[in-house]
Amino acid sequence: MKRHAVVMACLVSTVAVAKPPATLADLQTLASQQAWAELLERAEDVPPATRTDAWRGLVTEAATAEVEAVTPTDKEPFAAARKAHTLGQRYAFLAKAPAYATVRDASAVKGLERCLAKDGRDCVETYQQLAVGTGPESALKAARLVKQGHFAYVAMPLFALAVGERKDSEACKDEALGVTVLAALDLPKDDARAAEARKVAFERCWAALGAKLKAATVGASSYFLENTCQPMRARKALTELQDALCKDAEL
Repeated sequence: MKRHAVVMACLVSTVAVAKPPATLADLQTLASQQAWAELLERAEDVPPATRTDAWRGLVTEAATAEVEAVTPTDKEPFAAARKAHTLGQRYAFLAKAPAYATVRDASAVKGLERCLAKDGRDCVETYQQLAVGTGPESALKAARLVKQGHFAYVAMPLFALAVGERKDSEACKDEALGVTVLAALDLPKDDARAAEARKVAFERCWAALGAKLKAATVGASSYFLENTCQPMRARKALTELQDALCKDAEL
């Protein structure tokens, strides 16, 4: 009986000191104090039924401020972008908040720039992992950064990200994208960047790149012909001379 009484006393004590669920007013007070970390910590204490647009607005403001407050370092150039990625996974609605998306995208580009400046490893791959859902303008900026200091084909994954699934997007007209696509088509056919280049060239950006592809066929390498002859022929875009070159390459 004594043991039972002790257990009951502990339970009562625990209930007595337990924090009550947070309210919207609590979060508004934390926002006025710019206590962003605490706001995000307590935001999910608010019952789901009362998570209104005002609640989402406060979470968005706090998440944006928290990402902006992170200072990247040479050791961790993507620190802010990682913070943004984590918060985006925790609160899916942040992806649709323009203010937050702007900060998220900028943090990823800045992280990439810092990583490239110190000649870090896996900069492109890390950017791709953290820039899920990024806007085309941000991806295009990142792609240009990579192209400036590397062989053009290295930037192909980011140009593909900038184009996305849209046909004839504005990114297709970018001069650097055209150079990168031609460079990536000069890689072995089974290279992932060559596959991305074929998709961009023939499925997404043909209107912008068709003439460049036709001109590049004459005098092209065997790799380039392997990547382009079949889709060019399917589009009836080869001259007799170009078709003959393709047939020679296919022998």
